[in-house]
Amino acid sequence: MELQMKDLMLIGIGVMFALGLLYYTNPEALQGLMGQWVVNQNTGVETGEAGTGAGGTTTTQTTGETAMPKYQLSTVNIYLMDKLNPKAGIPNVEIEVLEAPSEPYTYADLVAIASDPMRSVVDEDTATDSSGKANFTSGRIFVGKDYIYSVRGDSTVYDKVVVKKVPVPSTQFKIDTWTFEEKLYDYYVGSFKDINYTGNSDKIWNCSDTSAMNVSGKTGQQYTEFNINIGEADSGKALKNPVLVLRSPEGYELEPGDIISLYITRYSGTAFNIPGTNLADYIDVAPIELGGSVYDSDMGTYLMTVSDAGVYTVKITYDADQIQSTDKLEICLDDLGDYRAKDDVTRDLKASAECMTVDWCGES
Repeated sequence: MELQMKDLMLIGIGVMFALGLLYYTNPEALQGLMGQWVVNQNTGVETGEAGTGAGGTTTTQTTGETAMPKYQLSTVNIYLMDKLNPKAGIPNVEIEVLEAPSEPYTYADLVAIASDPMRSVVDEDTATDSSGKANFTSGRIFVGKDYIYSVRGDSTVYDKVVVKKVPVPSTQFKIDTWTFEEKLYDYYVGSFKDINYTGNSDKIWNCSDTSAMNVSGKTGQQYTEFNINIGEADSGKALKNPVLVLRSPEGYELEPGDIISLYITRYSGTAFNIPGTNLADYIDVAPIELGGSVYDSDMGTYLMTVSDAGVYTVKITYDADQIQSTDKLEICLDDLGDYRAKDDVTRDLKASAECMTVDWCGES
């Protein structure tokens, strides 16, 4: 027994000497070795077939394999790609990483966090590289934890928010870098086609003595119709949540009853989501969502692309006894769900509104 105790003491002294030497020559290796020992002592993965023990209790066999605890990564990478050209990255776009809320949550909840001026940023890359890669190196992103990845698009790219998580490794070996295999996909901001249909007479916009909008000497219900273009003009780009807006500009407001009826019907091309009912009640009240050929499940909205284009006929009946010669009606196309609406995160305007003005003149 005495010899055994001496042997153990000598072994212990040797181990301490070796650890001390390792500390002075390579402290990082010693830290990793001790961290792995703690993991082996304090964590375990139960595997094997379950069985029933005495008293009806359920037991499992333990193999000794261990799972890594949640820890921070040195580097996380994610790629931002062009949805309409999936092999091409989108460069020079800022992406932030933010704490995700507890489930359940909605897209609006994520947007509220990402657009908050007082938000706490976990990590960020101010500009994706030429391949679309964002590189997060603050060392503050944990494995096994949900984060919001917030795309803060500039004037040429739409905003987007998604939730992603780096999975906890199932082995005993700690990882230091993670690149998401599933990429982020976004869209370049497009533009609307010229709303003015080439077959229209300029008299619709430039009221003259012979214009249908000249109320001089007219009484009762008057009718006019003309065509407009609805569509996206740029290949490889898109318009997020496009809408048609009927509005009277400030200082030229229409009064209730000025427009008796207003219908916009498809003449040719894409069938957009324009109701077939009287649209007079939409003036200065609500936008009309047009839809599009692309649906983005992350955003929960439709986008219009160059494949979406149609000619529509506007049919207006107005009351010449009531309408004023200074009244105007604007028919506008815009993105982001309303006239001059702002994008989700940056609160910036994106596409330019495309409008035409119907104006009345003469002696009412």
